[in-house]
Amino acid sequence: MSTPSPDSRIRVLLADDHALVTEGLRALIDRQSDMEVVQIVHDGQELLRFLEQPNAVDVAVIDVQMPSNGLDALAEIRRRDLSVHVLILTAFADGESIQRALQYGAEGFALKTESPTQTIEAIRQVAQGRLVFPRAAQRWLTGGRQPAHAAVDLSQRELEVLEKLARGLPNAEIAAELLVSENTVRFHLKNIYEKLGVTNRTEAVAWFFKKRR
Repeated sequence: MSTPSPDSRIRVLLADDHALVTEGLRALIDRQSDMEVVQIVHDGQELLRFLEQPNAVDVAVIDVQMPSNGLDALAEIRRRDLSVHVLILTAFADGESIQRALQYGAEGFALKTESPTQTIEAIRQVAQGRLVFPRAAQRWLTGGRQPAHAAVDLSQRELEVLEKLARGLPNAEIAAELLVSENTVRFHLKNIYEKLGVTNRTEAVAWFFKKRR
Protein backbone atom coordinates (compact mmCIF):
# COMPACT_ATOMS: atom_id res chain seq x y z
CA MET A 1 0.00 0.00 0.00
CA SER A 2 1.42 3.38 -0.98
CA THR A 3 1.84 6.09 1.61
CA PRO A 4 -0.72 8.89 1.20
CA SER A 5 0.62 12.31 0.37
CA PRO A 6 0.46 14.83 3.25
CA ASP A 7 -2.44 16.62 1.55
CA SER A 8 -4.57 13.46 1.64
CA ARG A 9 -4.06 12.77 5.33
CA ILE A 10 -6.81 13.28 7.87
CA ARG A 11 -5.89 16.46 9.74
CA VAL A 12 -6.67 16.02 13.43
CA LEU A 13 -6.98 18.50 16.28
CA LEU A 14 -6.78 17.19 19.85
CA ALA A 15 -8.58 19.21 22.51
CA ASP A 16 -7.85 17.96 26.03
CA ASP A 17 -6.18 19.48 29.10
CA HIS A 18 -4.51 16.20 30.10
CA ALA A 19 -1.04 15.95 28.57
CA LEU A 20 -0.97 12.18 29.09
CA VAL A 21 -4.02 11.80 26.86
CA THR A 22 -2.97 14.22 24.12
CA GLU A 23 0.64 13.02 23.92
CA GLY A 24 -0.46 9.40 23.91
CA LEU A 25 -2.92 10.00 21.09
CA ARG A 26 -0.43 12.14 19.19
CA ALA A 27 2.18 9.37 19.34
CA LEU A 28 -0.33 6.81 18.09
CA ILE A 29 -1.63 9.08 15.31
CA ASP A 30 1.92 9.89 14.21
CA ARG A 31 2.37 6.19 13.46
CA GLN A 32 -0.61 6.19 11.05
CA SER A 33 0.06 6.79 7.37
CA ASP A 34 -3.34 8.36 6.72
CA MET A 35 -3.59 11.00 9.47
CA GLU A 36 -1.63 13.63 11.33
CA VAL A 37 -2.08 15.86 14.38
CA VAL A 38 -1.95 19.49 13.26
CA GLN A 39 -2.83 21.13 16.57
CA ILE A 40 -3.26 20.44 20.28
CA VAL A 41 -5.35 22.79 22.42
CA HIS A 42 -6.20 22.70 26.10
CA ASP A 43 -9.51 24.54 26.50
CA GLY A 44 -12.66 25.45 24.61
CA GLN A 45 -11.68 29.04 23.85
CA GLU A 46 -8.35 28.01 22.34
CA LEU A 47 -10.20 25.39 20.31
CA LEU A 48 -12.68 27.89 18.87
CA ARG A 49 -9.96 30.40 18.00
CA PHE A 50 -8.07 27.77 16.00
CA LEU A 51 -11.18 26.49 14.22
CA GLU A 52 -12.04 30.00 13.02
CA GLN A 53 -9.25 29.56 10.46
CA PRO A 54 -10.62 28.41 7.09
CA ASN A 55 -10.37 24.62 6.63
CA ALA A 56 -8.31 24.34 9.81
CA VAL A 57 -8.73 20.59 10.38
CA ASP A 58 -10.84 17.63 9.27
CA VAL A 59 -11.62 16.11 12.69
CA ALA A 60 -11.61 17.70 16.14
CA VAL A 61 -11.31 15.22 19.02
CA ILE A 62 -12.82 17.09 21.98
CA ASP A 63 -12.66 16.09 25.63
CA VAL A 64 -15.90 16.67 27.53
CA GLN A 65 -14.25 17.75 30.79
CA MET A 66 -11.58 20.18 29.59
CA PRO A 67 -11.70 23.84 30.76
CA SER A 68 -14.38 25.96 29.05
CA ASN A 69 -16.22 22.63 28.67
CA GLY A 70 -16.00 20.53 25.54
CA LEU A 71 -19.77 20.32 25.07
CA ASP A 72 -20.16 24.11 25.29
CA ALA A 73 -17.41 24.40 22.68
CA LEU A 74 -19.24 21.89 20.48
CA ALA A 75 -22.45 23.90 20.76
CA GLU A 76 -20.53 27.01 19.69
CA ILE A 77 -18.92 25.16 16.77
CA ARG A 78 -22.38 24.29 15.47
CA ARG A 79 -23.76 27.76 16.17
CA ARG A 80 -20.95 29.30 14.11
CA ASP A 81 -21.36 26.59 11.45
CA LEU A 82 -17.63 25.79 11.50
CA SER A 83 -16.65 23.14 8.97
CA VAL A 84 -15.21 20.29 11.06
CA HIS A 85 -16.18 16.76 12.04
CA VAL A 86 -16.39 16.31 15.81
CA LEU A 87 -15.52 13.23 17.84
CA ILE A 88 -16.31 13.53 21.55
CA LEU A 89 -13.77 11.99 23.94
CA THR A 90 -15.06 11.07 27.38
CA ALA A 91 -14.15 8.87 30.33
CA PHE A 92 -17.75 7.86 31.02
CA ALA A 93 -20.68 7.02 28.73
CA ASP A 94 -23.07 8.95 30.99
CA GLY A 95 -26.51 9.76 29.71
CA GLU A 96 -26.42 13.52 30.24
CA SER A 97 -23.19 14.03 28.29
CA ILE A 98 -24.32 11.75 25.47
CA GLN A 99 -27.68 13.49 25.20
CA ARG A 100 -26.13 16.96 25.10
CA ALA A 101 -23.52 15.87 22.57
CA LEU A 102 -26.26 14.45 20.35
CA GLN A 103 -28.29 17.64 20.58
CA TYR A 104 -25.24 19.67 19.56
CA GLY A 105 -24.51 17.45 16.56
CA ALA A 106 -21.52 15.34 17.64
CA GLU A 107 -20.69 12.76 14.99
CA GLY A 108 -19.10 10.23 17.26
CA PHE A 109 -18.00 9.20 20.73
CA ALA A 110 -14.75 7.64 21.90
CA LEU A 111 -14.24 6.37 25.44
CA LYS A 112 -10.95 6.89 27.29
CA THR A 113 -11.56 3.56 28.99
CA GLU A 114 -11.36 1.69 25.67
CA SER A 115 -8.31 0.88 23.58
CA PRO A 116 -6.69 3.95 21.95
CA THR A 117 -6.76 2.07 18.66
CA GLN A 118 -10.56 2.32 18.79
CA THR A 119 -10.24 6.09 19.00
CA ILE A 120 -7.98 6.03 15.93
CA GLU A 121 -10.55 4.01 14.00
CA ALA A 122 -13.33 6.33 15.20
CA ILE A 123 -11.39 9.30 13.79
CA ARG A 124 -11.23 7.55 10.42
CA GLN A 125 -14.94 6.76 10.48
CA VAL A 126 -15.99 10.29 11.45
CA ALA A 127 -13.70 11.80 8.79
CA GLN A 128 -15.61 9.73 6.21
CA GLY A 129 -18.93 11.18 7.35
CA ARG A 130 -19.98 8.18 9.42
CA LEU A 131 -21.54 8.23 12.89
CA VAL A 132 -19.69 6.37 15.64
CA PHE A 133 -21.31 5.10 18.85
CA PRO A 134 -19.31 2.81 21.18
CA ARG A 135 -21.22 -0.10 22.66
CA ALA A 136 -21.38 1.54 26.07
CA ALA A 137 -23.13 4.54 24.55
CA GLN A 138 -25.49 2.28 22.61
CA ARG A 139 -26.43 0.44 25.82
CA TRP A 140 -27.40 3.74 27.42
CA LEU A 141 -29.33 4.82 24.32
CA THR A 142 -31.37 1.64 23.99
CA GLY A 143 -32.72 1.67 27.54
CA GLY A 144 -35.15 -1.17 26.91
CA ARG A 145 -37.56 0.98 24.92
CA GLN A 146 -40.11 -0.12 22.30
CA PRO A 147 -39.18 -0.80 18.66
CA ALA A 148 -38.96 2.11 16.25
CA HIS A 149 -42.18 1.49 14.32
CA ALA A 150 -44.33 1.43 17.49
CA ALA A 151 -44.28 5.16 18.17
CA VAL A 152 -43.83 6.91 14.82
CA ASP A 153 -45.36 6.12 11.44
CA LEU A 154 -42.25 5.76 9.31
CA SER A 155 -42.59 4.19 5.88
CA GLN A 156 -40.69 1.00 5.08
CA ARG A 157 -38.19 2.97 2.98
CA GLU A 158 -37.74 5.54 5.74
CA LEU A 159 -37.03 2.72 8.20
CA GLU A 160 -34.45 1.32 5.77
CA VAL A 161 -32.77 4.72 5.47
CA LEU A 162 -32.80 5.17 9.26
CA GLU A 163 -31.31 1.70 9.84
CA LYS A 164 -28.47 2.43 7.43
CA LEU A 165 -27.96 5.81 9.06
CA ALA A 166 -27.63 4.02 12.41
CA ARG A 167 -24.96 1.78 10.86
CA GLY A 168 -22.98 4.97 10.35
CA LEU A 169 -23.31 5.15 6.56
CA PRO A 170 -22.99 8.56 4.87
CA ASN A 171 -25.61 9.63 2.33
CA ALA A 172 -23.62 8.43 -0.68
CA GLU A 173 -23.35 4.88 0.67
CA ILE A 174 -27.01 4.80 1.72
CA ALA A 175 -27.94 5.85 -1.82
CA ALA A 176 -25.70 3.16 -3.33
CA GLU A 177 -27.15 0.39 -1.15
CA LEU A 178 -30.75 1.44 -1.88
CA LEU A 179 -30.06 2.12 -5.57
CA VAL A 180 -31.41 5.66 -5.35
CA SER A 181 -29.91 9.13 -5.73
CA GLU A 182 -28.40 11.13 -2.88
CA ASN A 183 -31.19 13.68 -3.38
CA THR A 184 -33.70 10.92 -2.67
CA VAL A 185 -31.84 10.00 0.51
CA ARG A 186 -31.87 13.65 1.61
CA PHE A 187 -35.61 13.78 0.90
CA HIS A 188 -36.20 10.71 3.09
CA LEU A 189 -33.99 12.13 5.84
CA LYS A 190 -35.95 15.39 5.83
CA ASN A 191 -39.19 13.44 6.30
CA ILE A 192 -37.61 11.25 9.00
CA TYR A 193 -36.40 14.28 10.96
CA GLU A 194 -39.83 15.89 10.79
CA LYS A 195 -41.63 12.73 11.93
CA LEU A 196 -39.19 12.08 14.77
CA GLY A 197 -39.06 15.70 15.88
CA VAL A 198 -35.25 15.84 15.58
CA THR A 199 -32.91 18.20 13.76
CA ASN A 200 -29.83 16.19 12.80
CA ARG A 201 -28.40 12.76 12.01
CA THR A 202 -27.07 12.05 15.48
CA GLU A 203 -30.43 12.77 17.13
CA ALA A 204 -32.14 10.50 14.60
CA VAL A 205 -29.68 7.69 15.33
CA ALA A 206 -30.13 8.20 19.07
CA TRP A 207 -33.89 7.84 18.56
CA PHE A 208 -33.31 4.64 16.59
CA PHE A 209 -31.17 3.09 19.32
CA LYS A 210 -33.68 4.07 22.01
CA LYS A 211 -36.68 2.64 20.22
CA ARG A 212 -35.40 -0.54 18.63
CA ARG A 213 -35.62 -3.88 20.41
